[in-house]
Amino acid sequence: MTLLGLTDVDGLTQAWFVDKNGRLTGGAAAINQALRYCWWLRPFTYLYPLPGMRPLQDWAYRWVAQNRYRLPGSTPQCALPDQDYQK
Repeated sequence: MTLLGLTDVDGLTQAWFVDKNGRLTGGAAAINQALRYCWWLRPFTYLYPLPGMRPLQDWAYRWVAQNRYRLPGSTPQCALPDQDYQK
């Protein structure tokens, strides 16, 4: 991860999106960036900048990230042995 300037903790705590210019985006913003490449999901990405949506999506992203091992379809790899690093 050091190639992008990210630490191991950065990589474990949230998803990252690297655009064609090398800019990094993390968390819910990164998911929205990635969804823009799927034509049928792109319309949902226009909600993120609307008033009140960013904090709501950021909160939902953090909740899912912290509880992903409890969600249906999760695998043992979804569980993290030490979650002390979470923000």
